[in-house]
Amino acid sequence: MRRRVVFTVIVAGLALMMAMAGGPAALAATKRLPIKSGPHGMSRVTGGVTTKIVGDQPVPNGKYRFQAALLAQSFGTDDWQRQYCGASLITPFEVLTAAHCVDFVGDEPEQVPISDLRVVVGRTVLTSTQGQKRRVAAIDIHPRWDPVNFSFDVAVVHLASPVNGIRPVMLVTPGVDALERPGTLATVTGWGNTIQQPAGPGGGGVNYPDRMREAQVPITSRAECATVYANADAPIDATMLCAGRTNLDTCQGDSGGPLFFKAVGGGFIQAGITSWGFGCGATGFPGVYTRLSNRGVGNFILSVTGGVPVNSAQAA
Repeated sequence: MRRRVVFTVIVAGLALMMAMAGGPAALAATKRLPIKSGPHGMSRVTGGVTTKIVGDQPVPNGKYRFQAALLAQSFGTDDWQRQYCGASLITPFEVLTAAHCVDFVGDEPEQVPISDLRVVVGRTVLTSTQGQKRRVAAIDIHPRWDPVNFSFDVAVVHLASPVNGIRPVMLVTPGVDALERPGTLATVTGWGNTIQQPAGPGGGGVNYPDRMREAQVPITSRAECATVYANADAPIDATMLCAGRTNLDTCQGDSGGPLFFKAVGGGFIQAGITSWGFGCGATGFPGVYTRLSNRGVGNFILSVTGGVPVNSAQAA
């Protein structure tokens, strides 16, 4: 790996899931997710800080082919069990995800080896054979990734072989925040928990879908978001973008997935990466996403994928 951050993997065994006809719960009793601490070490368990799709709709096959799923082979016997985070195809050789989705990967005894990871791109139903599955060659984590405050929660996963025939998602230009106007509707996608979770103690249950889900979430002003989270001692900084409202949010299992818009010339343009939040769809607490327009975030992605970093004059 080009950069390795040593963290302990904490794998949460989720509660026994009710078997549903035709659903993946009929195939397996549990779905395991690597649960990281949230800002200031607060637990990312159900009812606390979540790895943050609630209020969502099922996605038709092939609608968002750039969406990727991160899989750990050792997490289960099928890809519904193995999926633990989302990602997005940004070049034929690379997917973009959250740093907290891969910072436990390494060759230390308590880490998940990179050889255990797989990335599947272009799949809508996890237990299907859709899409293209690839091994992982290397991982670049932002050098300023802060697991205490969740600043710079971004990583690039380099694939061992290219993904063919799937158009990568475009990324916003570093320093350009035109898509971040409060109230603008963005799309979020993933296979995360679809049941609303409270921001306080107590959980709202779990339902991890086999088919990808999508939701439209409104961008929240940074000032408003910063105020509500400051009251909970969780600062919102310039590397973060907030979106969502009550019953419209990402949730556990969606981490690393994209927040994006339709592009004027066709295709899609990504502005955020699902990162964290209090609860899922909880009143007063929007979801928090890694902000790709932040120059430190966007230029990091360009630098590790062979692009040219953007300076302030170019972004103006």
